[in-house]
Amino acid sequence: MSADIARWNGRAIRAVILDFGEVLTHPPAPETIAFMAELFRLTPEKFRGFYYGERYRYDRGEISGEDYWLAIAKDASVSLTPEQIDWLRRMDVEMWSDVNPAMLQWAAELRASGLLTAVLSNMHLDMAAAVRSNQTWFEDFDCFVLSAELGLAKPDREIFQHCLECLKVATGEAIFIDDKQRNTQAAETLGIAAICADSPSSIREQLTSGGWNGPLPE
Repeated sequence: MSADIARWNGRAIRAVILDFGEVLTHPPAPETIAFMAELFRLTPEKFRGFYYGERYRYDRGEISGEDYWLAIAKDASVSLTPEQIDWLRRMDVEMWSDVNPAMLQWAAELRASGLLTAVLSNMHLDMAAAVRSNQTWFEDFDCFVLSAELGLAKPDREIFQHCLECLKVATGEAIFIDDKQRNTQAAETLGIAAICADSPSSIREQLTSGGWNGPLPE
């Protein structure tokens, strides 16, 4: 591998763009989801549908944390107290904060090999504030793009373009890794190489199958 280029599926790659939730972090604990779902008198599966149904506006910063949870409560036909809303907002941050050290180590190895790294995440303002105030690892990334801070969210093409401009790389020089297919498909539509994966082992397998010659996650 040359100083700043890896190869994957015949492309010369200069930058690796990583999603946050379920790529850089471990997934939320099932018991936490179940506890939140119980508050809405829903099964965890039904709760997830309401949770993600309102998420796009929240992640774009179009609605507040209070309005987000009140919208879910309306969908579920339940009432929430202010104390319950505060609890839900705290839990929503905590359950997405379990960063995977192996993925941070991989990102560090990518940078040591000469590649650029970025985080591109759909992240509401509560979560963004928590990460920026309680973590230091994000400062190691070349770009840290959070949706609510821009008023954009994946799969908006503009948020991908913003990240590429921040990295100063061409569309075909980046690879994007996300756990949601709609986001990787949006990246591919723009000409960005993409992998849909939610674990280091899946990322490693797909990189290897494409002939990746850079560092691999453990």
